[in-house]
Amino acid sequence: MRSTANIAIRILSITLLLSIFSHVYSQDPVVAFINNSNKTLCPLNNGIITSLQTSSLEISGPTDKTWFASYSVNGGPAENMNGSMGINTDTFDFEISFRNDSQKLKTFSITIEKAWLEDGTQLDISTDDRTRDITVYPLTIPSVQAYESKIKTSSEYDYTVIIGMNSTYTGELPAGANQINYQTEIIDAYKYINFRVKWQAEAGITTFKSIEKTGFGCNSDTIYSDIELKSEFSLDLGEDKNICSGDAITISPTINLKSDYSYLWETGETTETIEVNQSGEYELTVTDLKDNQKITDQIIVTVHNAPEIDIADIIMMDGAPIQVNIQKEGCTYLWSTGETTSEIEIASPGDYSVMITSEYGCSNSKSFTVKDQSSFFTLSLPNIIHMCAQETMTLSPYMDINQTYTYLWSTGSTKREIEISSEGIYTLTATDPNGYSQTASSQIYYHSKPIVDLGVDFILWDGESKQLDAQNAGASYRWNTLETSQVITVNSGGDFWVNVIDEYGCANADTIFVDYRDGEKFRVELGEDKSICQGDSILIIPEIIGHPIAPLIYNWIDLNHTEAEIYLKEDGDYTLEVTDNLGNTESAQIHITILPLPIVNLGEDIIDSPNLEQELIANVDKVSYNWSTGEITKSITIEKTGTYWLEVIDEAQCSARDSIYVKFLNDYPFVGLPKAFSPNGDSHNDLLFVRGTDINKIKLTIYNRSGKKVFETSDVNQGWDGTHNGHFQDMDSYYYNLDITYTNGVIRTKTGKFALLK
Repeated sequence: MRSTANIAIRILSITLLLSIFSHVYSQDPVVAFINNSNKTLCPLNNGIITSLQTSSLEISGPTDKTWFASYSVNGGPAENMNGSMGINTDTFDFEISFRNDSQKLKTFSITIEKAWLEDGTQLDISTDDRTRDITVYPLTIPSVQAYESKIKTSSEYDYTVIIGMNSTYTGELPAGANQINYQTEIIDAYKYINFRVKWQAEAGITTFKSIEKTGFGCNSDTIYSDIELKSEFSLDLGEDKNICSGDAITISPTINLKSDYSYLWETGETTETIEVNQSGEYELTVTDLKDNQKITDQIIVTVHNAPEIDIADIIMMDGAPIQVNIQKEGCTYLWSTGETTSEIEIASPGDYSVMITSEYGCSNSKSFTVKDQSSFFTLSLPNIIHMCAQETMTLSPYMDINQTYTYLWSTGSTKREIEISSEGIYTLTATDPNGYSQTASSQIYYHSKPIVDLGVDFILWDGESKQLDAQNAGASYRWNTLETSQVITVNSGGDFWVNVIDEYGCANADTIFVDYRDGEKFRVELGEDKSICQGDSILIIPEIIGHPIAPLIYNWIDLNHTEAEIYLKEDGDYTLEVTDNLGNTESAQIHITILPLPIVNLGEDIIDSPNLEQELIANVDKVSYNWSTGEITKSITIEKTGTYWLEVIDEAQCSARDSIYVKFLNDYPFVGLPKAFSPNGDSHNDLLFVRGTDINKIKLTIYNRSGKKVFETSDVNQGWDGTHNGHFQDMDSYYYNLDITYTNGVIRTKTGKFALLK
């Protein structure tokens, strides 16, 4: 028979287990996303920029209870999944919208932030199924190139559409238009769709559209290209023109459609524009070379002479006012007096002028002089002129009446003014139009400038002073210190200058700089802060400026170094204290910056490559490149087995190097083209040749960026000079196709690109 104590213990254990079992099985379920797969969506096409892509996510939670859950997108603010309504089912589908206008692949992470019951009890959230990723591809936009909005009916035009390299293109033409050519090519990771369209014969406004479908199966925005079809082009030479004699005008046609045209002027010229300077009717006939359609237009050009002005150069008056009249039909007037009538009254002698302008804008002007018959001119020159050494001057007479004179100087010059550069007496005789003459003279003296030398710049250490002497006794002095003596004493720092003027007014000046070291008995200089590459060291040699008393004691703080010079190789600030024999201590500091080395990695060695060539690419930018082949580009193409190394040097001149071994299965001798050439006439790299050995024959074809062939040869000794049909080509990248037959009969084809430089 069991004891009462044992029975009590068993009852207590059973009660505890039932309590635990009841608690475990009464817990609410964990909140989690049900679908374990992440989603990838295409963007909405043909939508406005704010259009949203919508997806749904399924979440599970408690049964027969009202519960709530909040979520965040990419760590943003949390939002409730069903707003304030709560969720009354054990599973719930909620929709969420995404916008991707970044033109890049964009991923949105949706995370369950919190979950709770209606009474506020927190619910557990699954760690593994708490987050789902939805990725939205970027919206691509095909680019339509070489696009003309106005074209002629039944004409043919070439178009180019640029899409992604892995995309496909769909284009829809209007009824009656036909696509007669279609080619694709890959250039620089883009696919170029080149096609020709023959347009319908009916005139009007039409459209063709372009759609790009990416490699992910997403459609782009639809690009609608509006086209206006016209049955014939229009030609307009503009309104008739009026020009003034001596001027010229360029006549240029305006044509509304792009095509290949020829031009024939009635004058026989075949250029698009002509320049004319004569009156006449000018007719132009333009022919569309594609369909031989001809259009003619005319323009009248009239050349007008400027109106004549009938006024004498000199008009005499005898004390009474005079009338001057230049009336011309249809003209406007502007006198120097400000009057705008055709006739003015002049009451006093002087210089006058007038401008007359015709109705066509042709102008003429005239200057004239009004003189009183009772007056004669006077002539004067300075009597004595003192000049300073190396100075020059223009000697010019004064006449009180402005009229035409003849001049004769004692130097033989017949000009009104002469240049003076030496001592002497200069005499001028001037004669007016009536034959009246006057004579005047000037005596010119030259004097040397005073010599002013304050010496070289110097340093004044604490407590020192020094005298500055401007010399040139008897002259006048003006210092920037406001002192006026020949000698001054300075005991401070700064610029000191003096202006010295001698008795003839000849001046000279000098400036000296005094560097006053307040509180310093001498100075320690370590130079500018230094930058060195990692692994290098630099020698620092201090410079002592001033007058310290030897011997000097050097102490590099915290370095346990007492020599003047020191090698430094670590980043940081370094301080040197120097003490002279009198106990004066001065210090200086320098900062050393350690620059990191660039990182270059050519990758693992390449063994038994089946390719005929291999491109090696540096994995570092903003550096200069130096390959073992001598090339200096970021990437090189090799065709021979061997070890190749690359050294890179960054902007701070820090360098690093890496090498790679490449082995080819078929190691044929190199045949190819250089990466660039420069046909600039400097006799260096002016021709582009095929280079290599063991060549039996070749065929080289070169194309420009638009795919047009600009050069072709089968002669290995014939190089390209950078021209096509006698015209130098633009500086750009060009593409080539090279067929090679080696002397052993092996045939290889190479393609690539190179740069044309200037």
